[in-house]
Formats: sequence, structure tokens, C-alpha cells
Amino acid sequence: KMLLRRRGLGNPVGQRRVFVVASSSGNMVAGETSAGILAKLQNRNRVEVDAFRTVFDAHAVAQRQARTLQERVTALQRQCAELGEGKKTAEANFKTASEAAARGAAAQDQSTRITELQVELAASYKQHAESSQQVIAAKDALAKCEEDLKIARELLKAVEGERDDAVARGVNLDGELEVSIATAQVAADEAEARLAGRDAALSKAETLEAENANLLDRLLHMKKQEAEKMNEINDLYEDLNRQKKEGALRAMASDLSEASAASMASLAGSQFDAARGGRYFPTRKRIAIRANSGGTHRIALTPGGDVLATAGDDKVISLWDVDTGLATGPARLTGATGALLDCDFSTGPSDAGGLTILGAGTDKAVRLWDAASGRVRHTMTGHADKVCAARFNPWEPNRAVSGAHDRTIKAWDLHKGFCVASIMCASNVNAVAFGEGPNSIISGHFDGACRVWDLRQKPGGHSADPVEVKTHAQHVTSVLVMPNNKSRFMCASRDNTLKLVDLRRGGGECVQTFKATAYRSGSQWANPCVSPCGSFVVAGGADGGVFVWSVHDGSLTTTLRAHNAAVATCAWGQRGLATADKNGIAVLWGA
Repeated sequence: KMLLRRRGLGNPVGQRRVFVVASSSGNMVAGETSAGILAKLQNRNRVEVDAFRTVFDAHAVAQRQARTLQERVTALQRQCAELGEGKKTAEANFKTASEAAARGAAAQDQSTRITELQVELAASYKQHAESSQQVIAAKDALAKCEEDLKIARELLKAVEGERDDAVARGVNLDGELEVSIATAQVAADEAEARLAGRDAALSKAETLEAENANLLDRLLHMKKQEAEKMNEINDLYEDLNRQKKEGALRAMASDLSEASAASMASLAGSQFDAARGGRYFPTRKRIAIRANSGGTHRIALTPGGDVLATAGDDKVISLWDVDTGLATGPARLTGATGALLDCDFSTGPSDAGGLTILGAGTDKAVRLWDAASGRVRHTMTGHADKVCAARFNPWEPNRAVSGAHDRTIKAWDLHKGFCVASIMCASNVNAVAFGEGPNSIISGHFDGACRVWDLRQKPGGHSADPVEVKTHAQHVTSVLVMPNNKSRFMCASRDNTLKLVDLRRGGGECVQTFKATAYRSGSQWANPCVSPCGSFVVAGGADGGVFVWSVHDGSLTTTLRAHNAAVATCAWGQRGLATADKNGIAVLWGA
């Protein structure tokens, strides 16, 4: 007999149900072994359990959630009961507080009323006290007023007495005033008479001063005419001597054979040309040009001598054709904001090509113009006062120097427009020029000295102590290097002399002095010039004359007359001599 016992039907999800087969007699079912039956039972159990596993799992989860919700509901019900009890307690407390607040408001109103009454009482006491004080003060003021009234009555009585005395004195003063008026009238009449005498004396003095000035002008004019006559006599004497020599030569030549005569005539001609510096020598006014509005301070000629540049008070550099006297090129170079005191042509084309012009003036700047277009290439600033001189470097066209009244000399890179060296001087600089090399600079100064600088003596182009040559007693107006000997330079001064200095003689020695009786320096920055051959030096005078000296012996060769004002500047180029005066008139001279 076999018994089947089932386990696991009431177990939680996840447990297996196990079927056990037992036999009371311990015998197996016929035809099957116990192992096979066990396997079948286990397989059946697995199939039934797997079919309900998901349901059992969901049921278990639901039971857990139900228990959690039940616990939460119980807790909420408990909290609701507690809140109900708290509400009742709060309502009781609120009722009690409302009653207490009502009683407190009534008490507060009564307290406020009491306070107001106390304040009113205090104000009444205060007002009563103030009234008492005012009464006391009024009584004191009344007493004081009575006392002042008594004093005023006494003063009034005293013033009335003084008034009576014053009336009496006024009567006496009226009499004295009448006497004084009469005396003043007499004094006024006497003063008018004296003033009339003074006016007559002043008129006479003015007449005498005018006559004196007229006499002085006449005397100066006579002196000038006398000096001109003396110059004419000297020129006539020189011409007579020259004609006498030429006549003697011609007489000697007439006695010789035809070949000898021709040889002597050639010799005389060569001697005459040598005396005049070659084929050209200025003798007459060829062209007069209105160069500048106002005065002309500086003129310059191109290296070929075909174009004249004039710089002056009108703040422009004007360009003129030397052959015709007409404006040429851009005609007027503008851009300066002050009077131009110096100008210079480059000796050759710059890196940018073409001829350039350098200008300097009272606006403290140095400008570089293109001579063909008139365009300003660079405006170079750095000087603190007016720039009196500017010169190109003859060896390096893209270098230049300038000198100014701020006691500095500056070297410029014209390619970049920058200052490359600055020299501090002991005196105002009136003139600059290049010496024997590209690093040698000669400057003329207000203290009458000329100084020679070498830019290589210090790193960075700053020069050391210069070679100083004390040439003049008054300030130097111009310096220029001799064209045929760079070791010599010419300097002009307000002491009415020009001097030729040789730098190879003891560090600078004056070898020749040029002066004349009628010569007076024409302006503050008057500049002479030297002929291209180096045989003649020319300077303009204050009387409008153009004085020409021989460099060889320092003698006055001739005096040219064409200007009506002081001649300030001159230039001698390949095509002749040019001069300009303070009225802005430029003259081109012919042979």
C-alpha cells in the first residue's frame, strides 16, 4: 500500500512543494523503480510550482504594502486625535487672551488720558513761569529806557550847544572860503600861464628835434654819398690802373711781331679773367624779382645754379627760374607755420629720388620738401626755440644738421625723419655747416665764437668738447666752408667784418679779415657767399650795397647797387650771383 503525502501547499512564495511517496510495506510499485517515481514527482511539482510563482510573488508584495498602509493610517488617525485636542486647548487660550486684551485696551486709554493731562499741566506751569519772566524783563527794560531817555536828553542839550558853536564857526569859514577862492583863482591863472609857456617850450623842443633828425638824416645821406663817391673814385682808380696796364701791354705788343702781339694779348686777357674770377663777374642788375611778401631771410641755388629758392617772412619757400626770373616747379613750398630763416638744396637725389629742399624757421621745426612736387616729406621737431640754420650733409644726402636758439645742434636722418644726435652748446646757435667730413660740423654762435664738432667722439653720436675759435666781438650771423679748401671756412658777424679761418693752423687761425668803410651787416642772420672758384667773397650791407672782396688779398673789388633796403642774403652759383633784401626783393646779377 502506497501513501502520497504532499508538502508545501501553504508555504510562502519561493518555497518548493515536495511530494513524497511511501510504501507501508517498503515495496516499490511494480514495474518502476523508486528513483524514477521520485523524478516524475519532482518534475510534476516543478511544473505546478512554476505556474503559480509569479502570482505568489505579487500576492506577497501586496500583503507587505497593505500592512505598511495600515500602519500609516493608524499613525495619521492618532495625529488627528492629538490635533483635535490641541485645537480645543488653543480656542480656550484664545478666548482667555481676547478678554485680557479688551481689559488692557481700556486700561491703556485711561493711561494715555492721564499722560495727556499731565503734559497739559506741565505746559501750563511753564507758560506761567515764562509770563512771570517776561513781566520782570519788561520792568527791567522800562527802567533802562527811562535811564536812556534821561541820558539822551542830556546829550541833546550838549549837541544843541555844539550846534550853536558850529553855526558860529561856519560863518567864520564862509569868510575864509571866499578869501581862499580868490587866492585859488589867482593861482589857476598863474598855472595856465605857466602851462602855456610849457606848451610853447615843448613845441619848440619838438621843432628842434625834428630839425635835428632832419639834419642827422641829411648828414647820413651826405656821408653815404661821400662813401659812394669814394667807392666810385676807388673803382675809377682801379679801372684807370687796369687800363694803364692794358695800354702798356698793347703798346708793347704793337712793337713785337704779329705772333708775339697775339701772345701778349692772350696773356693780358688771361690776367684780366683771373682778376675777375673767370669768365663771369657780376657787374649789373639783370633781373629783379618780388620774391617774398615781407622780408627775405635766405636764398639758395641748386647745384647746377638754374633754380633759386627764397625763404622769408611769408612762411613759404618760393622757387624761381634763374634765366627768366619766373616761378618754376611747384613755385611755392608751403607747410611752415612761422617765418622761414634758412633753406638749402640737397647736393644730389635722396633715396626716395629727386632733388629735395630743407627749410627751418621760427616755428621750431625743420621741414623736408620734394622740389618737384612741393610735398612735405618730413616735419622734424625737437628744438625748443626758433631754428636759425639747417644744412644737408654733402657726403650723405639723407643726413642733415640744424642749429637753434635753444643752444642745441641736432643731426637728422632724413630717410626716417628722426633725430640721431643732439649737441648741447654754450651759446645760441645762429649758423651751421659741414666741415672736412660727414661727421665734422662747424657752428656760429651768439657769443661771437665758432665751434668745430666731431660726432664720432661719443657713442650714439653725442659730441664731446669742441674746438672753439673766438673769431668776432659780436655774435656770428653765418658760417660757410670754402668750396676749394674744406679746411677753411668764412664767418660773418654783427661787428661788420668777415673772417677767413684756417682750421689747420693751430686749431683755427684767422688768416684774412674782410671789411670796408661803408659796409654794415645787413641783418641778424645775414649770410655772405663765396664764388664757385673761391676767389671772391660777397656780403650784403645795411645800406643796400653788395660788397665784393678778393679772397687773395682781402681788398674790396667792387660795390654793386640795386637794392633799396638792407641786403640780408646772397648766393653765387654756376650761373651767377643772386642777392635778396629785407623788402623781399631778389636781384639776379649779370656780367
